[in-house]
Amino acid sequence: MNALRRLRIRAIVLALATLLLGACSLLGRPEPLVILAPRAPMMTLDAGLAVDWSIQIQRPMADQMRDSDRVLVRRAPARLQVYPGVAWLDSVPEMLQSMMIQAFADSHGFASVSRAGAVRTRFGLNTELRSFELVDDAEGRRVELALQASLVHQRTGRVVSSRSFTVRSQVLSGDLDAVVLAFESALAELLPQLVQWARDAGQVSIERDGRS
Repeated sequence: MNALRRLRIRAIVLALATLLLGACSLLGRPEPLVILAPRAPMMTLDAGLAVDWSIQIQRPMADQMRDSDRVLVRRAPARLQVYPGVAWLDSVPEMLQSMMIQAFADSHGFASVSRAGAVRTRFGLNTELRSFELVDDAEGRRVELALQASLVHQRTGRVVSSRSFTVRSQVLSGDLDAVVLAFESALAELLPQLVQWARDAGQVSIERDGRS
C-alpha cells in the first residue's frame, strides 16, 4: 500500500469519526430509565375463614398496550400515553400475577396457592386487566385499576362466580414517588377484596354443589 493510499484511508476514517462524534453530540446521552417496583400489601384472613381447598392464579389477560412494562397515562377518555423515562419492573400482567400469588399466599386462607400449570387445584382464578394507569385530567391526578375476575372450577371448566373490581387512589403530589405510592395504595385496596371474594365464592360453590 503506497503512502498516498494510506493518507486517503486515514482521511476517510477521521471523517467518519468526526461524523459519529457530531451525531452523539446532537443526540445527547440517553436518559437513564427509572424502574418502578411497587410493593404488594401484606394481609391475613381470619383463621376461622381459612379453607381446605387450593387455588391457581392465572396470568391476567390484557390488551397490547397494557401487556408491557410501560407506565400508562390517560389524559383524555380515549387517549393513552406513555410516562417518559420510567418502566415497571416487569410487564404489568406478570407483575400483577406475582402480586396476586403473594397476596393469596400471605392470607394463609387456602390449602395452597400456585401459578398456572404448577399443580392441580380445585379452583382457578382468571382475570382480565382493564385499567392499570395514571389518570391526569381536569379532576386531578389519580391511579385507576380495573380488573374483571372469574373463579373457575378446574375439573369441569365451569365459571362459578364473576366480579368486576375498580379502585382509585389520589396522587398527592407532583413527583414520581407520589405516583408509586398511589399505585401501592390502590393495590392495597384491590388485592384484599380479590382474595376475600375468591375465598367466599369458592366456599359457596362447594357448599352448594358438594365437593366434586
